[in-house]
Amino acid sequence: MKGSSNRIKESSKLYAIARAGAAISAALFIVLFTAGCRYTAAPADLLQKPSIAADKTKLVNAIDNTLSKYSKLTLPLRESKEEAIRLVDVDGDGIAEAIVSFYNEYSTPQMLVFKEQNSVWKAWVLIEQPLAKQIEWLHTEDLNGDGYMELIVGWVGAFDSPNQLEVYSFQNKGVRNENGQVVLQPVETLLYSYADIGDISGEGRKTLAVITETGANMELAEKEYLLGLYEWVNGSMRKTAEISLDEGVNGYVRLVLGRISPRHYGIILEAQAGAHSMYTSMYKWENRRLQLVYPNRKYGEEGLTISSTRSEDVNGDGILELHHIIEPPGSEELPYSDTVYANQWLQWDGRETYTVIAEEYSDYVHGIRVSIPEQWFGKYALHYADDVERGLVVFEYWSESLRTAVPLATLYAVSQPDWDKVEADWRERGISYEVVLKEGGNIYAVSFQHEEPAGLSADELAQYKEMLQAKEHFKDYVSSFEIL
Repeated sequence: MKGSSNRIKESSKLYAIARAGAAISAALFIVLFTAGCRYTAAPADLLQKPSIAADKTKLVNAIDNTLSKYSKLTLPLRESKEEAIRLVDVDGDGIAEAIVSFYNEYSTPQMLVFKEQNSVWKAWVLIEQPLAKQIEWLHTEDLNGDGYMELIVGWVGAFDSPNQLEVYSFQNKGVRNENGQVVLQPVETLLYSYADIGDISGEGRKTLAVITETGANMELAEKEYLLGLYEWVNGSMRKTAEISLDEGVNGYVRLVLGRISPRHYGIILEAQAGAHSMYTSMYKWENRRLQLVYPNRKYGEEGLTISSTRSEDVNGDGILELHHIIEPPGSEELPYSDTVYANQWLQWDGRETYTVIAEEYSDYVHGIRVSIPEQWFGKYALHYADDVERGLVVFEYWSESLRTAVPLATLYAVSQPDWDKVEADWRERGISYEVVLKEGGNIYAVSFQHEEPAGLSADELAQYKEMLQAKEHFKDYVSSFEIL
């Protein structure tokens, strides 16, 4: 967090980060029908292929028989799960309906809701936006707790049509269109560029946050961005707040609502601010209005990071942390391509201070991460290993007195077929190592320094030895994640 080091303190407790992704496979189609509200996605030509429970075969056949010959299932562009077919109880009767998203024969995105009655699945109601070319976001939520779901759909406009966010309520009845199909009409239509939903008040109510933008023209040198907050009141969306957002960005690409400190709820927004840079801002919700918390210009904070960020509740305590990209000491003069950056998550205390909750090194080529041990916080440096064939990164101790980095440990990735040869070579050369992970056809090993470095002061040598203690549990800090 540039210019704000005086506001940051280290966490008193290290939280390991275990967020390894899982590959999506055809098995998801089977999982869909085994329990509760699950999701799946499959091309139309796969509808008959999976072996599933007999009672759910009826749903698959109903979908296949109802959709036209040239229709195909489609996925929302932005989803946490792959889900073209969603099973969810939308009308509160205790029986799940199926929401199917697809392109019709004219390549127009639509959704068809199927309802099961007397063990027979039938098309119930159609949801469409004739001016759309894609579905960007699809979310179901009971906004007022009456048992009926509301469906929030972000449509990407075709040609010159704008993106539209539409809210549908399953408490309403559909009306027949000119083709005789029962169509559910939206109760609210909003222009938008990005939206999400969450609790911003701490009172359990769901708030819809919507970002809209106006394009640059002869009068407007830059795009203008507005953030509007909406709540469901008496069957419609009521705007509860609106603010202007920072205009010096290329576009807002993410937002998340929730608790942002032990005492505050609010919202974190992330925007593209250049070829690689990201701009992050955080607002607290207080006295029924949004107030900017970060970046705070008083402390020289700019809110900019060198690459993509993802602010989230990284340690599972219910509080959202700001994601920051940090440049380890000693790399200030290196070009961007040679610099090894680290991820850092900061939690606001609700006043003036941010606590370092977690830091990690991430390798986005191999899909592995190393959670930085707590005793390394503020003392380590990173650089790419000299062994370009197998070495990934060197973890180092940063000596303030010498203004240089002292090697501490090297992380290697060795392909499975080469392991026996490499292992024999290391043993012959007396290189000690520990295998910390086996993943994706590679064996990952770490080699710690065993010789005491020269030139360090007594205090620095003590710090170096303290960092070496991570060797005993280093395997626990290494995990894999899915490469997107």
